[in-house]
Amino acid sequence: MSDNNPDQQGNSPYGQQNQPQYGQNQPQYGQNRPQYGEQSTSPYGQQGQSPYGQQGQYGSAMGNYPGQQGYQGQPAENPGRTLGIVGFILAILIAPVGLVISIIAFVKSRKARMGNGFALAGIIIGVVFTILGAILIAVIASFAAELAGQILEACEGLPTGTPVTVQGQPTQCP
Repeated sequence: MSDNNPDQQGNSPYGQQNQPQYGQNQPQYGQNRPQYGEQSTSPYGQQGQSPYGQQGQYGSAMGNYPGQQGYQGQPAENPGRTLGIVGFILAILIAPVGLVISIIAFVKSRKARMGNGFALAGIIIGVVFTILGAILIAVIASFAAELAGQILEACEGLPTGTPVTVQGQPTQCP
């Protein structure tokens, strides 16, 4: 006698346990149904399928006729995508304007529960370039103020239009 004989053990070697043999009565509707979380085996081949082609699992195409595809619909359009691209480009060219437009595009995309990589990149680039621009303007303004101070010092007591030399450059007094 072999230990692999399914009739001796009462179990099928293919995983279908307690299934009636051909000619035996099938269980009535609602009997021997698995509890939540248990796996069921079906006499129709695959788990969770009915003989009519419908799947019995949640999230499936339940309610459709056999062979009918479920309505997929068009994927939603990201409302901030185009504005995000514009903001990204402007963040490189005119940082403060691009920063504002990128923020608007990012907010529009978030309201639609979508991502927007161009808007996020535009925000990052816009912030960095705006800060660098502000630092550059501050440095230029400090040099200009220092130069103006030297010109005023050189022109002190001289009439307007008098030529003077400041840092090796000839200029006229204001």
